[in-house]
Amino acid sequence: MKLDHLFPNIVGYVDNENHNNIENKLYKKCLKIQKNTVLGGENWISSSVYNTFGKYNIIKDKDFNILNKWVFNKIEEYSNLLNYKNKFLPLPAWFNIYNKYDYQEVHDHSPATLSAIYYLKGNKETCARTYFYSPSADGLQPEVTSGSILNSNKVWYETIPGRLLIFRSNLKHCVERQESEDVRVSIAYNFYKK
Repeated sequence: MKLDHLFPNIVGYVDNENHNNIENKLYKKCLKIQKNTVLGGENWISSSVYNTFGKYNIIKDKDFNILNKWVFNKIEEYSNLLNYKNKFLPLPAWFNIYNKYDYQEVHDHSPATLSAIYYLKGNKETCARTYFYSPSADGLQPEVTSGSILNSNKVWYETIPGRLLIFRSNLKHCVERQESEDVRVSIAYNFYKK
């Protein structure tokens, strides 16, 4: 039997070779911004996660230029791999700081077209994972003998510092509850098609 993968949701991921050169500087910058910028994301259910959504745009901060340029390049690479003919322009970007017991509810980034998550700081073994949900998931999901990305209604990615995830903005995702004392910092990017 042959299987066609209809209308796939493709998550691209890539590791930043220069992450070690930027992690400490940008983490310190995030902590400085946190001291001087009010909490964003007023309509979020997970109100304890410090974030700069709608309050501070890291796209405009020159200290993030090296990372932002790298992310923009990877968005273009992802777009080319999927044969998208559009150019994608950045919307405001923000960071999230997760401490113990913080989480992010299931959400998407519509009306943007492409989104990305960059893991700035965290521990692969102990920090909360990002879950993506199948758009076709429902209560009638068949039970499986062995789960895979072909038959599961959710897939997760570990917090690996320097890793970038790229996906369509309408793909539902969340961050599980942070159970460790380790700090988890992620940066969220959105892009719209020109």
